[in-house]
Amino acid sequence: MKKSKKFLSGKFLIASPSMTDPRFYKSVIYIITHKNEGAMGIVINQPIIQTKIKNIINNEELNNNSNIDNIPITYGGPVDTKKGFILHTSEFKDETTIKVDSEISLTSNINILKSIVKGEGPRRSLFALGYAGWFAGQLEEELTNDGWLVAPGNSKLIFECKAEKKWTQAVKSIGINPNFLSSNSGKC
Repeated sequence: MKKSKKFLSGKFLIASPSMTDPRFYKSVIYIITHKNEGAMGIVINQPIIQTKIKNIINNEELNNNSNIDNIPITYGGPVDTKKGFILHTSEFKDETTIKVDSEISLTSNINILKSIVKGEGPRRSLFALGYAGWFAGQLEEELTNDGWLVAPGNSKLIFECKAEKKWTQAVKSIGINPNFLSSNSGKC
């Protein structure tokens, strides 16, 4: 199992009103890895309602299991949008699992889906298509330009909070009233 523990790994990025990229409007992103070479995260609050997993995965074993329809899909970000990534509680692991912290891991293979539909997977999980990625220095520049707020990551917000409430709850978690946020910053 690989371990990721640097910079903003394990933190939330919360899109500020200054975020100019419409793909990330009011997004909350859980950062999986952040190193000098760049960063990777999963958007956790943009459900894809019109798509079912069996419509995107060609696997007879999975598609014949009725439990597959109960797994919601989230837009994980604009990179590699045909690939599935599963954020989950850390008690589940296999050879491709990246342990972000003691509570949360990421796995990206078909075996975790098979385990989930059999009831043998992690206690909690979030299935995402795609991820958010930044090249070296890009995320740091976006932070400097007030595109993101940073908050401690936590499994409750990822797995228990309704998608439409995650942005507000993430902002409140750092002591900010979302109604007082503005796209104007105090820079000179």
